[in-house]
This record gives sequence, structure tokens and C-alpha cells, in this order.
Amino acid sequence: MKFRLAIAIAGATLALMAGHAPAQGGWEDTRFDNWLLFQRNTNNTNQWKYDPRFYASYRFANGWTFTQRVDLPMIDTSDTGPGKPQTGYSGGMGDVFIEEIVRTPEVAQNLWLDASLRIEFPTGRQSPFGASQYQLAPNLGFTYAMPDALRGVTVEPHARYFWGFDPQYDNVSTSRKLDLYPAVDFGLGRGWSIAFYPENPITYDYRKHLWFAPIDLMVLHRVDRRFQYGFGGAYKLGHPDDPAYRYIIDARLNFSF
Repeated sequence: MKFRLAIAIAGATLALMAGHAPAQGGWEDTRFDNWLLFQRNTNNTNQWKYDPRFYASYRFANGWTFTQRVDLPMIDTSDTGPGKPQTGYSGGMGDVFIEEIVRTPEVAQNLWLDASLRIEFPTGRQSPFGASQYQLAPNLGFTYAMPDALRGVTVEPHARYFWGFDPQYDNVSTSRKLDLYPAVDFGLGRGWSIAFYPENPITYDYRKHLWFAPIDLMVLHRVDRRFQYGFGGAYKLGHPDDPAYRYIIDARLNFSF
């Protein structure tokens, strides 16, 4: 029931926006992102993840933009858990999610407000492949562009809260987690830029009352309007026995059509 209600709210929001938009709006470029991530865990196991992401955006004539995002993560890991008690590598699908993203028209010069609702499905097996529960994750943030600062600076902080429900197994604890992205992108010239916190957030787990704070950055190069690539990673700060990962190395290829 709760899941159907979330779908209905997302659909009603899009329908309301469409009803107030003049007919001359249109679809923007579809984007296909390919992410490849290597993760070294604190228990000395590894995880590889290929995460294809699809974005389709519609810009309304009144300035609002709606974006549909779909992620289909695939995981190969040597970690163990209820879904993989044996050692050695084993692969499988992770938890698929969709995300409904809305951006306002320009509310002030070079300033836009952003909001989204992510709906995550328990398509992966038990840990270490998936969370074995449905999750709703609302997100709020803004985008502020400063094209005249340095070689161009874009500030995009946002916060996402995960609320898990309907666990698929008795031993699963539902998620209550906050992700913080103090994201900033600095232009370097000739299509190059460096982004802080583009992918791996600072998190607070309300179940464990525990913060996890990595440093995350990525170097990006936009070849042209339709192709961009990047490489980077995240490294945890704090004591080496803290939970989650020890470090992540990631790369991405973005195509627009």
C-alpha cells in the first residue's frame, strides 16, 4: 500500500506540472551514464560494480524541468553475507531504483532549486548484493552557477533521506539514513573540471547513530556536447575500523543523444 501511494504521488506531481505547462515544451537530450566502481571494504574484501544509468528530461515552456532516472546496478563481490555465505567472487543484480527529479525555473540569477523522490526495489539478493527492502528517498538541494568565478564554479549541495520499509526477511533492519553531498564543481579550462562529492556522500545512520565521512572527488573532461568521461574515487576519513568501505575507485562515461 505504501509503495503504491508513493507511485501515485510521483505520477500526480508530473501530471500536475504537465497540466500547467504550455504545449510548446519538449524533450531534451537523453543521457546514458556508465559507471564502473571498485570498492575495497574494511574487512579486506572487494566489490566491483557496473552501474548503467538512464536520464530522460522534459523541459516545460514555463521553465520547469522533469527528469526520469533509472539505475540498473550489477555487482561482483568477494564479500560475504546472508545472500552469499561462501568466500570467493560471486555476481548478481543489485537493487534497481527509479528517481523522479524536478528542477524549478531560475529563481534568482544562476540559481535553481532541485527536488526528487527515489524509489528503490529489493531486486538484489540479500546482503552483500541488496538491502532486502523497499526504500523511499526524498532529496532536496539547489544549483548555483558562478561562471565568472575562477574558470567557472558550480555549487550543488543536496541531502537525501532513505526510509526503508517492507523488509523481505526477518533479519533485515529497515533503513533510516541521511546522505549529504556538499557538491562543488570547479572548471579547469579546455573542457576539464574537478568535482567534489559527485557520487559518494557523507552519511549518518540513524539506526546505529553513526557518521561516515569520506573525501570524494572526480576529474572530468567534456569532449563535446554529447560525450564526457571522468575518473576519481573516495577515501574514508577516520579510524580504519569504521564501517562501510576503506576506499573506492570509480570511472564514468557519459553519452547524450
